[in-house]
Amino acid sequence: MNNIIILLFLISSTCNTLLIKWTNTLKGECYDGKWRYFQHPVALTFLMFLGECICFLIYKTIFALLRRRNDGSEDNNLLTSGDREFRPMAMLLPAFLNTITTVMLLTGLYLTYASSFQAIRCSTIIFIGLFGSIYLNQNLIGRHWSAIIIIACGLTIIISTDMQRIVYDQASLAHPNSNAVLSGDLLIICASIFQAAKMIYEEKYVKACNVPILQALGWQGVFGVVITGILGICMNYLPTPISPFNDSSREVFDDLQDIFSQLQSNPWLIVAVCIFVVTTAIHGYTSLAIIRFSSSANLILADSIRCYLVWLMACLLEWEYINLVTIIGYVILQLGLITYRRAIILEWYRSILLRLARNRYAEMTADPATGIGGAGIPTNRPADII
Repeated sequence: MNNIIILLFLISSTCNTLLIKWTNTLKGECYDGKWRYFQHPVALTFLMFLGECICFLIYKTIFALLRRRNDGSEDNNLLTSGDREFRPMAMLLPAFLNTITTVMLLTGLYLTYASSFQAIRCSTIIFIGLFGSIYLNQNLIGRHWSAIIIIACGLTIIISTDMQRIVYDQASLAHPNSNAVLSGDLLIICASIFQAAKMIYEEKYVKACNVPILQALGWQGVFGVVITGILGICMNYLPTPISPFNDSSREVFDDLQDIFSQLQSNPWLIVAVCIFVVTTAIHGYTSLAIIRFSSSANLILADSIRCYLVWLMACLLEWEYINLVTIIGYVILQLGLITYRRAIILEWYRSILLRLARNRYAEMTADPATGIGGAGIPTNRPADII
C-alpha cells in the first residue's frame, strides 16, 4: 500500500509541475485585447485548494454511506478511520502557510526552468532539519550538517548554470533575462522556508491526533479557499510597476479579468486547469499520507526523484536542452539528500572497516599448523584485542 501511495505521489506531483509550466507557455487574449502568457499564481493556488475541498466532499460522502450500515465500518475503512474529535481550526495555520508557499512557488516556476524549479525545491529539507530540531526535538548530528553543505553546493551549481544557459535555452521562459530567472530561483528558496514550517506542523499534528487524512486535507482546502479568495481580491487591485510581475492588462499582480478572457480564447488552458485540480487533490492526499506514516524528510527524499522525471519530460517536450553541468548538480543534490537520510558515505566507510576487520579475523583464525595463508609459517604472535 505504501508503494502505491508513493507512486501516486510521484505521478501527481510530476503532472502538477508539467501542467503549470505548460500553462505558462500558452498564450491567451487578455481583457485589453493583447495576447499574453497565462501567469496567475493566486488563481492557480485557489484551484489547488479547490481540489483539496473535493477531498473533503469525498470524505463526507464515504463516511455517510458507511455510517448508514450501522456496523462500525466507518472506523475500519482506510479513508475514514481515525479520531473523530477533530478541531478544524488546527488546519488554519498550514492553510495560511500553504497559500504563501504556493503563490511564491508558482511565481518562481513562471520565471525559471521546470527542472530547476523541481531541483531547488529540495532545499526544503535544510529548513525541515532546522525546524525539526526546534519543534520535534530532532538532533542534527555531523552527517546532517555534511548533507546540508552538499545540498547547498548542488543548489549553487544549478542556480549558476541557469544564469549561463539562459543565452541559448529560452523555449520555456516568458521573460528570458538573467534577473527574472534569478528572481524565480530565489523565490523558490524563500518558499521552501514556509513549506518546511507547514510540513513540520502537519507532521506533529497529524501523527499526534490520528485524524483522517481526507478530513484534515479537506479542512485545509476550505480555509485555503477563503484565504486565497481574500488574497486574490487584494492582488487584483495591487499595482505592480516592477516587471515581470505586472504582465497583465491593468499592470497588477494577478488580474482576474484576464483569467476569463484567456480561458475563453484558448481551450487548452481549460483542459490544463481541469486536470490540475484533480492532480492536486491526489498530490495533497498522498503527501499528507507519507508525512503521517513516515516523515517530512522522507517526503522530500521521495520528491527528489521527480527531479529527473520533470527534467526528462522537459527535454522530451523540447522546453529545455540537455546540460551536463545541470546533471552534475542534480547528482550532487541527490547525494546530499541520501546522505541526510541514509548516511550513505558513512555506511560505505563502515562497510570498508567491517570488511577489513573480517579479513583480519579470518587470518587470525587460520590453522596454526599451516600458518597464515597456508604458507607453513607458525603463528606465534599475540592475538589482537578486538
